[in-house]
Amino acid sequence: MMKLPSKYKSASVVALLALGISSQASAVAFPPFTVDPNAAFGATGGAHPGPFQADFITGNSSTRVSTTDPVGGTTQGSGWVNFSSFVDAGTNVLATTSGLNSNWQMWAEFTYTLDLVNGTYAQPGSTSTVTALHVTFWVDPSLASATTFTSASTAGGAATVAHGADSFSIATADLIVGTATINDLGGTGFNSTNSFNLLNPAGTSLFTAPVPFYTVQFDEFNNTSQGVFIDPAGNFIAINQASGGIDFNQVPVQVPEPATLALLGIGLLGIGASRLRRRT
Repeated sequence: MMKLPSKYKSASVVALLALGISSQASAVAFPPFTVDPNAAFGATGGAHPGPFQADFITGNSSTRVSTTDPVGGTTQGSGWVNFSSFVDAGTNVLATTSGLNSNWQMWAEFTYTLDLVNGTYAQPGSTSTVTALHVTFWVDPSLASATTFTSASTAGGAATVAHGADSFSIATADLIVGTATINDLGGTGFNSTNSFNLLNPAGTSLFTAPVPFYTVQFDEFNNTSQGVFIDPAGNFIAINQASGGIDFNQVPVQVPEPATLALLGIGLLGIGASRLRRRT
Protein backbone atom coordinates (compact mmCIF):
# COMPACT_ATOMS: atom_id res chain seq x y z
CA MET A 1 0.00 0.00 0.00
CA MET A 2 1.34 3.46 -0.89
CA LYS A 3 2.37 5.60 2.09
CA LEU A 4 1.03 9.15 2.18
CA PRO A 5 3.24 12.07 3.16
CA SER A 6 2.35 13.25 6.65
CA LYS A 7 1.13 16.63 5.42
CA TYR A 8 -1.65 14.90 3.44
CA LYS A 9 -2.93 12.80 6.35
CA SER A 10 -5.98 14.98 6.75
CA ALA A 11 -9.61 14.11 7.29
CA SER A 12 -10.19 14.69 3.59
CA VAL A 13 -7.69 12.00 2.58
CA VAL A 14 -9.19 9.60 5.12
CA ALA A 15 -12.58 10.34 3.57
CA LEU A 16 -11.20 9.55 0.11
CA LEU A 17 -9.74 6.24 1.27
CA ALA A 18 -13.00 5.37 3.01
CA LEU A 19 -14.86 6.16 -0.21
CA GLY A 20 -12.61 3.83 -2.17
CA ILE A 21 -13.06 1.03 0.35
CA SER A 22 -16.80 1.62 0.43
CA SER A 23 -17.01 1.52 -3.38
CA GLN A 24 -15.14 -1.78 -3.50
CA ALA A 25 -17.35 -3.22 -0.79
CA SER A 26 -20.46 -2.15 -2.68
CA ALA A 27 -19.16 -3.81 -5.82
CA VAL A 28 -18.68 -7.21 -4.17
CA ALA A 29 -21.45 -7.31 -1.55
CA PHE A 30 -24.28 -9.64 -2.53
CA PRO A 31 -27.74 -8.94 -1.08
CA PRO A 32 -29.13 -11.98 0.79
CA PHE A 33 -32.28 -13.91 -0.04
CA THR A 34 -34.25 -16.77 1.48
CA VAL A 35 -35.02 -20.07 -0.26
CA ASP A 36 -37.66 -22.54 0.98
CA PRO A 37 -37.82 -25.80 -1.05
CA ASN A 38 -40.24 -27.34 1.44
CA ALA A 39 -42.78 -24.54 0.94
CA ALA A 40 -42.40 -24.67 -2.84
CA PHE A 41 -42.45 -28.42 -3.45
CA GLY A 42 -44.36 -29.93 -0.54
CA ALA A 43 -44.40 -33.70 -0.75
CA THR A 44 -43.43 -33.86 -4.44
CA GLY A 45 -40.33 -36.02 -4.69
CA GLY A 46 -40.20 -36.66 -0.94
CA ALA A 47 -39.16 -34.48 1.99
CA HIS A 48 -37.41 -31.21 1.21
CA PRO A 49 -35.37 -28.88 3.49
CA GLY A 50 -36.93 -25.87 5.14
CA PRO A 51 -35.85 -22.25 4.57
CA PHE A 52 -32.18 -21.23 4.33
CA GLN A 53 -30.36 -18.02 3.42
CA ALA A 54 -27.97 -17.42 0.50
CA ASP A 55 -26.59 -14.50 -1.48
CA PHE A 56 -25.15 -16.19 -4.61
CA ILE A 57 -25.82 -19.26 -6.77
CA THR A 58 -22.97 -21.03 -8.59
CA GLY A 59 -23.21 -23.23 -11.64
CA ASN A 60 -21.66 -24.51 -14.85
CA SER A 61 -22.79 -23.67 -18.35
CA SER A 62 -22.80 -24.93 -21.92
CA THR A 63 -23.77 -22.98 -25.03
CA ARG A 64 -23.55 -23.14 -28.82
CA VAL A 65 -23.02 -19.90 -30.72
CA SER A 66 -24.22 -20.02 -34.34
CA THR A 67 -23.02 -17.63 -37.03
CA THR A 68 -25.79 -15.66 -38.72
CA ASP A 69 -23.67 -12.88 -40.22
CA PRO A 70 -19.91 -13.62 -40.06
CA VAL A 71 -19.08 -10.44 -41.99
CA GLY A 72 -21.03 -8.20 -39.64
CA GLY A 73 -20.17 -10.34 -36.62
CA THR A 74 -23.78 -11.06 -35.60
CA THR A 75 -24.30 -14.40 -33.85
CA GLN A 76 -27.06 -16.18 -31.98
CA GLY A 77 -26.67 -18.63 -29.15
CA SER A 78 -28.55 -20.88 -26.79
CA GLY A 79 -27.66 -23.03 -23.84
CA TRP A 80 -28.13 -23.86 -20.19
CA VAL A 81 -26.75 -23.26 -16.71
CA ASN A 82 -26.90 -26.18 -14.28
CA PHE A 83 -26.81 -24.69 -10.78
CA SER A 84 -24.54 -26.59 -8.42
CA SER A 85 -24.59 -24.76 -5.09
CA PHE A 86 -26.01 -21.87 -3.12
CA VAL A 87 -23.47 -19.63 -1.39
CA ASP A 88 -23.86 -17.52 1.74
CA ALA A 89 -21.21 -14.92 2.67
CA GLY A 90 -18.58 -16.76 0.61
CA THR A 91 -19.32 -20.24 1.99
CA ASN A 92 -21.15 -22.95 0.07
CA VAL A 93 -24.48 -23.93 1.59
CA LEU A 94 -24.25 -27.70 2.15
CA ALA A 95 -26.59 -29.97 0.20
CA THR A 96 -27.89 -31.26 3.53
CA THR A 97 -29.18 -27.72 4.15
CA SER A 98 -30.30 -26.71 0.65
CA GLY A 99 -31.19 -30.09 -0.87
CA LEU A 100 -29.92 -28.82 -4.24
CA ASN A 101 -28.89 -31.75 -6.45
CA SER A 102 -29.59 -33.99 -3.47
CA ASN A 103 -33.37 -34.13 -3.79
CA TRP A 104 -34.20 -31.31 -6.21
CA GLN A 105 -32.62 -29.53 -9.19
CA MET A 106 -32.50 -25.98 -10.51
CA TRP A 107 -31.23 -24.69 -13.83
CA ALA A 108 -31.64 -21.93 -16.42
CA GLU A 109 -32.15 -22.11 -20.18
CA PHE A 110 -31.29 -19.11 -22.35
CA THR A 111 -31.13 -17.67 -25.85
CA TYR A 112 -29.18 -14.57 -26.90
CA THR A 113 -27.88 -12.46 -29.78
CA LEU A 114 -24.39 -10.91 -30.04
CA ASP A 115 -22.95 -8.13 -32.20
CA LEU A 116 -19.18 -7.93 -32.65
CA VAL A 117 -17.79 -4.54 -31.56
CA ASN A 118 -14.04 -5.17 -31.32
CA GLY A 119 -11.52 -7.57 -32.84
CA THR A 120 -12.12 -10.38 -35.31
CA TYR A 121 -15.10 -12.72 -35.18
CA ALA A 122 -14.41 -15.94 -33.24
CA GLN A 123 -10.80 -14.95 -32.56
CA PRO A 124 -8.94 -14.21 -29.31
CA GLY A 125 -9.16 -10.57 -28.29
CA SER A 126 -12.67 -10.07 -29.63
CA THR A 127 -15.57 -8.42 -27.81
CA SER A 128 -19.28 -8.54 -28.57
CA THR A 129 -22.23 -6.66 -27.16
CA VAL A 130 -25.17 -8.77 -25.99
CA THR A 131 -28.10 -7.24 -27.90
CA ALA A 132 -30.80 -9.66 -26.73
CA LEU A 133 -31.06 -12.24 -23.96
CA HIS A 134 -33.98 -14.22 -22.56
CA VAL A 135 -33.60 -16.65 -19.65
CA THR A 136 -36.09 -19.06 -18.09
CA PHE A 137 -35.31 -20.52 -14.67
CA TRP A 138 -36.53 -24.04 -13.96
CA VAL A 139 -36.75 -26.47 -11.04
CA ASP A 140 -37.33 -30.19 -10.80
CA PRO A 141 -38.50 -31.23 -7.31
CA SER A 142 -38.04 -34.94 -7.95
CA LEU A 143 -34.80 -36.78 -8.72
CA ALA A 144 -36.83 -39.92 -9.36
CA SER A 145 -37.27 -38.52 -12.87
CA ALA A 146 -34.10 -36.44 -13.04
CA THR A 147 -33.53 -33.66 -15.55
CA THR A 148 -30.46 -34.31 -17.73
CA PHE A 149 -28.13 -31.99 -19.62
CA THR A 150 -26.36 -32.42 -22.97
CA SER A 151 -23.40 -30.15 -23.71
CA ALA A 152 -22.78 -28.40 -27.02
CA SER A 153 -20.68 -30.71 -29.20
CA THR A 154 -17.70 -30.23 -31.49
CA ALA A 155 -19.89 -31.61 -34.28
CA GLY A 156 -22.30 -28.69 -33.95
CA GLY A 157 -24.86 -30.22 -31.62
CA ALA A 158 -26.80 -27.81 -29.42
CA ALA A 159 -26.66 -27.57 -25.62
CA THR A 160 -30.00 -29.11 -24.60
CA VAL A 161 -32.01 -30.07 -21.52
CA ALA A 162 -34.28 -33.11 -21.12
CA HIS A 163 -36.83 -32.15 -18.48
CA GLY A 164 -37.88 -34.45 -15.67
CA ALA A 165 -41.57 -35.22 -15.41
CA ASP A 166 -42.16 -32.85 -12.48
CA SER A 167 -40.18 -29.83 -13.72
CA PHE A 168 -41.70 -26.35 -13.96
CA SER A 169 -40.51 -22.79 -14.57
CA ILE A 170 -40.13 -20.37 -11.66
CA ALA A 171 -38.76 -17.11 -13.16
CA THR A 172 -37.71 -15.23 -16.27
CA ALA A 173 -34.96 -12.69 -16.97
CA ASP A 174 -34.41 -10.32 -19.89
CA LEU A 175 -31.42 -8.27 -20.94
CA ILE A 176 -30.60 -4.81 -19.64
CA VAL A 177 -26.95 -4.77 -20.75
CA GLY A 178 -24.25 -7.38 -21.41
CA THR A 179 -20.85 -8.22 -22.90
CA ALA A 180 -19.30 -11.41 -24.29
CA THR A 181 -15.58 -11.82 -24.90
CA ILE A 182 -12.93 -14.21 -26.18
CA ASN A 183 -9.84 -13.23 -24.24
CA ASP A 184 -6.28 -13.14 -25.56
CA LEU A 185 -5.69 -16.73 -24.41
CA GLY A 186 -8.82 -18.09 -26.10
CA GLY A 187 -11.02 -18.37 -23.02
CA THR A 188 -14.50 -16.86 -22.97
CA GLY A 189 -16.50 -14.59 -20.70
CA PHE A 190 -20.17 -13.69 -20.58
CA ASN A 191 -21.49 -11.00 -18.22
CA SER A 192 -24.92 -9.41 -18.20
CA THR A 193 -27.36 -7.45 -16.09
CA ASN A 194 -30.99 -8.48 -16.54
CA SER A 195 -34.46 -7.63 -15.35
CA PHE A 196 -35.78 -10.45 -13.15
CA ASN A 197 -39.33 -11.66 -12.60
CA LEU A 198 -40.31 -14.43 -10.19
CA LEU A 199 -43.44 -16.25 -11.34
CA ASN A 200 -46.24 -16.32 -8.80
CA PRO A 201 -46.74 -18.69 -7.02
CA ALA A 202 -44.18 -21.07 -8.60
CA GLY A 203 -41.20 -18.79 -7.93
CA THR A 204 -42.37 -16.71 -4.98
CA SER A 205 -43.04 -19.86 -2.94
CA LEU A 206 -39.41 -20.93 -3.44
CA PHE A 207 -37.62 -17.57 -3.15
CA THR A 208 -39.57 -16.23 -0.21
CA ALA A 209 -37.62 -13.13 0.88
CA PRO A 210 -37.27 -10.27 0.42
CA VAL A 211 -40.86 -9.40 -0.45
CA PRO A 212 -41.15 -8.11 -3.07
CA PHE A 213 -38.17 -10.01 -4.44
CA TYR A 214 -35.23 -8.43 -6.26
CA THR A 215 -36.00 -7.13 -9.75
CA VAL A 216 -32.47 -7.22 -11.20
CA GLN A 217 -30.29 -10.27 -11.77
CA PHE A 218 -26.52 -10.29 -12.52
CA ASP A 219 -24.59 -13.15 -14.09
CA GLU A 220 -20.97 -13.89 -14.91
CA PHE A 221 -19.58 -17.05 -16.52
CA ASN A 222 -16.02 -17.68 -17.68
CA ASN A 223 -13.83 -20.55 -18.82
CA THR A 224 -10.43 -21.36 -20.28
CA SER A 225 -9.61 -22.16 -23.90
CA GLN A 226 -9.87 -25.88 -23.06
CA GLY A 227 -13.64 -25.52 -22.99
CA VAL A 228 -13.92 -23.65 -26.30
CA PHE A 229 -14.20 -25.25 -29.75
CA ILE A 230 -14.33 -22.99 -32.82
CA ASP A 231 -15.58 -24.68 -35.98
CA PRO A 232 -12.86 -24.39 -38.65
CA ALA A 233 -15.55 -23.50 -41.20
CA GLY A 234 -16.73 -20.67 -38.96
CA ASN A 235 -20.28 -21.97 -38.60
CA PHE A 236 -20.45 -22.30 -34.81
CA ILE A 237 -18.62 -22.12 -31.49
CA ALA A 238 -19.17 -24.71 -28.74
CA ILE A 239 -18.46 -23.34 -25.25
CA ASN A 240 -18.39 -25.82 -22.37
CA GLN A 241 -17.07 -25.95 -18.80
CA ALA A 242 -17.96 -22.30 -18.23
CA SER A 243 -18.33 -21.64 -14.51
CA GLY A 244 -19.71 -18.69 -12.59
CA GLY A 245 -22.93 -17.67 -10.95
CA ILE A 246 -25.74 -15.22 -10.38
CA ASP A 247 -26.84 -12.76 -7.73
CA PHE A 248 -29.67 -10.25 -7.34
CA ASN A 249 -30.45 -6.66 -6.44
CA GLN A 250 -33.24 -4.11 -6.78
CA VAL A 251 -31.34 -1.81 -9.15
CA PRO A 252 -27.99 -2.12 -10.95
CA VAL A 253 -25.15 -1.16 -8.60
CA GLN A 254 -23.53 2.06 -9.79
CA VAL A 255 -19.78 2.06 -9.11
CA PRO A 256 -17.94 5.33 -9.87
CA GLU A 257 -15.63 5.20 -12.89
CA PRO A 258 -11.87 5.36 -12.07
CA ALA A 259 -11.62 8.78 -13.70
CA THR A 260 -14.46 10.06 -11.53
CA LEU A 261 -12.78 8.73 -8.39
CA ALA A 262 -9.47 10.32 -9.46
CA LEU A 263 -11.08 13.72 -9.97
CA LEU A 264 -12.87 13.41 -6.64
CA GLY A 265 -9.58 12.49 -4.99
CA ILE A 266 -7.83 15.54 -6.45
CA GLY A 267 -10.64 17.72 -5.14
CA LEU A 268 -10.44 16.21 -1.67
CA LEU A 269 -6.68 16.54 -1.59
CA GLY A 270 -7.04 20.18 -2.61
CA ILE A 271 -9.46 20.79 0.23
CA GLY A 272 -7.10 19.12 2.69
CA ALA A 273 -4.09 21.15 1.48
CA SER A 274 -6.12 24.35 1.68
CA ARG A 275 -7.04 23.62 5.28
CA LEU A 276 -3.41 22.90 6.14
CA ARG A 277 -2.28 26.22 4.65
CA ARG A 278 -4.86 28.04 6.73
CA ARG A 279 -3.50 26.47 9.89
CA THR A 280 0.13 27.51 9.22
